[in-house]
Amino acid sequence: MTLRQTDYFRKERVFVDRETCIEIFKNFIKNPNNQDYNALFYYGIAGIGKSKLQHELQSILNSDYHEVLWVSMDLENEYHRNVSTFLVALRDKIQKKSNVKFYKFNLAHALFSKKSRPEVPLKKETYPMIKEDGFFYDIINALNENILGSFISIPVKRIVNIINHTPENVRRHFGELPISIEKLESMEAHEIEKILPCIFAADFTDSLGSNSRVCIFIDTYEAIWKDWRRIGSFSEKDKWIRKCLIPNIPGVSWVICGREQIKSLWVEDEKDWEMCMKEYPIEDLPEKYGEQFLKECGVEEKDIRDVIVKASEGVPYYLNLSVDTYEQVSRRKKPEAKDFAGTKKEVFEKFVKYLDKNEIRTLNVLSAPNSWDRNLFELLIKKFNPTYSIYEFPDLVKYSFIKKDMDESFSLHQLMRKSLQEYQDPIYRKDVHLFLHNYYSNKIKDIDFMSITQEHETALIEAYYHAKESLKFAELGIWVIKYIEPFDKAGYWKTIDPIYEDFIELLKEKVGPENIYFGAFLRRLAFLREDRGRYNEAIAYYQQVLKIFEKNLGKKILENKDVAVDDHSIAMVSNDLANCYLDIGEYEKALTLQQKALKIVQNKVDEDPLYIALLQQNMATTYQYLGQYKRAMELCQAALNVREARLGEEDLEVAITLENMAIIHQQSSNYKEALPIYQRVLNIREKKLGPKHPLVAQTLSNLGTVCILMDNIDDALKYNQRAQKIAEEKLDKNHISIANTLNNLGATYRYAYRYDDALEVFQQALQITEHSLGPDNLNIAYTLNNIAEIYCKKKNYEKALELYQKALNIAKNSLGMEHPFIGLILNNIGRLYIDTREFEKAHPICQQALNIRGKTLGTDHVDFAITLMNLAYIYGCVGRSDYSLPLSERSLQIFEQKLGPDHIRTKEAKLLVDTLKELYTKDS
Repeated sequence: MTLRQTDYFRKERVFVDRETCIEIFKNFIKNPNNQDYNALFYYGIAGIGKSKLQHELQSILNSDYHEVLWVSMDLENEYHRNVSTFLVALRDKIQKKSNVKFYKFNLAHALFSKKSRPEVPLKKETYPMIKEDGFFYDIINALNENILGSFISIPVKRIVNIINHTPENVRRHFGELPISIEKLESMEAHEIEKILPCIFAADFTDSLGSNSRVCIFIDTYEAIWKDWRRIGSFSEKDKWIRKCLIPNIPGVSWVICGREQIKSLWVEDEKDWEMCMKEYPIEDLPEKYGEQFLKECGVEEKDIRDVIVKASEGVPYYLNLSVDTYEQVSRRKKPEAKDFAGTKKEVFEKFVKYLDKNEIRTLNVLSAPNSWDRNLFELLIKKFNPTYSIYEFPDLVKYSFIKKDMDESFSLHQLMRKSLQEYQDPIYRKDVHLFLHNYYSNKIKDIDFMSITQEHETALIEAYYHAKESLKFAELGIWVIKYIEPFDKAGYWKTIDPIYEDFIELLKEKVGPENIYFGAFLRRLAFLREDRGRYNEAIAYYQQVLKIFEKNLGKKILENKDVAVDDHSIAMVSNDLANCYLDIGEYEKALTLQQKALKIVQNKVDEDPLYIALLQQNMATTYQYLGQYKRAMELCQAALNVREARLGEEDLEVAITLENMAIIHQQSSNYKEALPIYQRVLNIREKKLGPKHPLVAQTLSNLGTVCILMDNIDDALKYNQRAQKIAEEKLDKNHISIANTLNNLGATYRYAYRYDDALEVFQQALQITEHSLGPDNLNIAYTLNNIAEIYCKKKNYEKALELYQKALNIAKNSLGMEHPFIGLILNNIGRLYIDTREFEKAHPICQQALNIRGKTLGTDHVDFAITLMNLAYIYGCVGRSDYSLPLSERSLQIFEQKLGPDHIRTKEAKLLVDTLKELYTKDS
């Protein structure tokens, strides 16, 4: 094998993003504040690109700010983490770029060095002087003569004599020494070390003045605490920078980069830092910039870039390592996405570089939960790392790789979390997950479904996550069935759907896509998709389940259970699929499947009457949508008789049948009969499901609709607003049920003359329906009709007509021409032409609407009477009161019978009749 030469001087890689950080720096350099000193601090996790950012900022100074003298110090260098050596290194860097004289500092440092290590001779190279400073060699020689031990005193008089024989400008500097040489000689080494920053600052200011344009960068600030954690006060370790160095060099701009926030610590020690420091996070790199970086580094394959960007979690260091891997792999073969799986060990090592073993063990424990609060933290530490003090929690959560959430919980940066999980003992990790699984499961054990809160939702999600990491697969399946049931019953479909989806993917891998057990769970997922309004997905799942069951007809679902797939199972899934087709307005498909299912169960002698009642109930719904109300009511009544006898009058299944009966009464214009049935349904559902269940919202919305039709707008608004609030809280934002409640709320606003409010909610309903069901679904036609009505009220007849026509075309394609909804749209178009006084156009359309309504609804229906009124108005306006009066009298008779004498439609009809009679009398 041939080893390749290491490329130490590879091409500098592109710098992307960080525009905000750069803009902050430019403003910082252009407009330094009025304080004597100021600092800009950038913080972020390991590998986030702090050093790269500093290099970019330095490049900006080189290109745009030539007058600024800058130097950079990196505390990653151990030599820079000590006060005295840091100052020597800083001195050397400054002197390479400027003519600053450090006379006093050099003398003080030499004395310090001799005091701290008297047996080590001072090196002249440590104190480089320009030619005129040759006197300093004499001082060093004088100090080096004292090499016999620490008890021999420093020759102070000789040093003073050497200084007195130097040039005037040098003597002047020493004359301004903040502390006398005699005093320095009497001090211990550690005492001199404390004042070295002040003496350094004095030299710096003497040479450059207090208004110098200087920027000093300090990188890897967290390294200053390396090897000192838990030893002494945390704030003591950088005190020499914070209190002695920066404040004593006026006019200098400091740019510091580190992992953890420091401003609060500095302000706690010195309030002035509140004004003198600005602190900014370096956020995760957005995906688009990660993509850009990889492309410009030559990673050509899109699938590889996607894998790397996703795995990086926004950390540039990971991207850099991945480019290294890409280049290495490219030398021997064509790179593939699988070459970039797993977290790189270098990332893990970088994250934990400055942490001790006890901290790493603590973070290993905390990498298991998705988040934790103080209580959970203490439980985990007491159980798995008792040597770590729980009282260090406040210090721990200050780390930049720990994020504080809104609810006072905390979480690890995802890349660090993944690396911690990957590089720890798997048995140890599994024990932590099992502990957390039991912790969260206990929060929801035997829970009353009507008492479920957001905290319980979180517990369910967390318990499942940890169950996957700690339980055997069979145990996981049992847990899913047991613990999800109350959430399903309570209507928390958004919460449980992803859990089912994830478990079914695991099950598919375990048993295969044609297994009966897989089909049974897939059916559960289809239920959830249907409940969430994702009907196309539900239909696809039901069809898949149907194929699985048909293929496995006669086989047992579980080997140890006496349950097999039979004709009944086929009927059940066919009925499920039919319900989905009902939801999307494909009534003929639904009816065909229901008839198939009913035929299967009716041929079984021992079939449960309750299941036959279920199929009758569902067929009744289909006939109702098809406008065949008489047949629908017959099937509903048959289903209700069985359900009440078998289940009792307050069962939830009884409530479903009752609600369908109420809808049929409503659509038959029997509003007085519908209202108490709706109220009975509401009472059952609130009692059984609680006041905030989605089915409660559905009933409230229906109640609101019937109240509109009965001219009770106040109650309608109350019911519909409550329904909307529940639906938006409990359902996905694009659930079709939200659109339905919005349509009913909009109708309430329309009858309350709040046309702008009505238009707004109708538009929202349209947007949801188009997103959920597509642009040509029948539900779109319903909403378009509602919007067109509002445009009519706002006298925008051209727009209204356009929407009516669009609604009519969609409805004709779904329902044919003989359906009540077709009659409704035609009636509304006729009314529009009446409003625009185009009576010749209005008459044939209203007549067509009347024929459809009479045939499908009956000649005593309120909707039939509404169209009669429109025709009566047309005849009246063209002077044919002989035709107009009988029609208006017939409509008044229907309104009085169905709505009562105080309804607004009855009053309108009475006014028209009286007006026509008066006109007819005059004409006679």
